[in-house]
Amino acid sequence: MAAAAFEYGFTLPNGSKIIHGEGVMVKDAYPPELNIPGQLQVFSPGGKADSQTPCFCGPHGIFAFDVKLRMPRHVHMSPKASGKGKRYIVEKILVMNGVALAELCGEIYVIPPNAMVLIGPGVPHSWTACPPGLDLQDLGISGDEKIVSEGKFIAVFEYEDSTDFLPTAQSNVLREESEYVKCDDLQGIKIPAFTIEQLKKDAWFVWGTAARKLNQ
Repeated sequence: MAAAAFEYGFTLPNGSKIIHGEGVMVKDAYPPELNIPGQLQVFSPGGKADSQTPCFCGPHGIFAFDVKLRMPRHVHMSPKASGKGKRYIVEKILVMNGVALAELCGEIYVIPPNAMVLIGPGVPHSWTACPPGLDLQDLGISGDEKIVSEGKFIAVFEYEDSTDFLPTAQSNVLREESEYVKCDDLQGIKIPAFTIEQLKKDAWFVWGTAARKLNQ
């Protein structure tokens, strides 16, 4: 299947995109006649082929999370390429292992390993690790794959452009720089420490090309 015809992941109402499972293109790394093993998992065809994926020119690194690390809600802006003012930018998070919790516009998402989240411009967000013991297979989420949260995960992050950490108590999508309201109470806007029962009741569970609540 050609890369342009493949549908990568799914888009949330807030404009963020999640790529996981059948939303990831899996293909052989080498032509079969070479008889060299290796398989690629492609999360994006790149900015030229996907309008939702910008060219990333900002910082890129690794962030190790556990349940004690509860990030304050925030957004990211960078100077506009031309003219005055700033624009909201995309942040890319690849969950390499473990089970993550992402707050996006006030909604909690349980993110499985080997998933990529493109946080939409102006989407207030925060992250922490899922509490240990959440069994995605027992909940009917992960099918034949046994995935149990260990209370930690590794995130690979990359920003669309150079940016600052801009804390906010707002939970709606921000469109213009003037809409941003700074919050100095960082402790008060940290993502909550959820119990497994709270997640079962309120969270969206991501798997493949969809997110659903257990009670829906």
